[in-house]
Amino acid sequence: MNQIDACIEKLIDAILTSEAYQQYLSIREKVKQSPGMEQAIHEFRRRNFQMRKDGENLDLYEEIDRLGEEFAKLRSEPLVNEYLAAELAVCRLFQKINRSLLEQVEFDLGFDE
Repeated sequence: MNQIDACIEKLIDAILTSEAYQQYLSIREKVKQSPGMEQAIHEFRRRNFQMRKDGENLDLYEEIDRLGEEFAKLRSEPLVNEYLAAELAVCRLFQKINRSLLEQVEFDLGFDE
């Protein structure tokens, strides 16, 4: 195993044992125990992503309001909001790792900042 592989393994271990990831796993397990909640969360996230991806062709404010109304009951569940917040914390951890790498390693990405 070379040095980079060893460091990747350490990074993976650090992520897996991080407070953010452990919190995410704990809340995810609670969500899985609630019938239908996991599928509803996935549908909400899928629709939210699709709406933002197709945003140029839509009245985004109107679509956000519509999505909010459609999923208001789901979003009123404290466990759903905990799950989404924990998921976001893990995503931000990945973003921080990527940002740190890109800031420190000189690599031409082909676009201006």
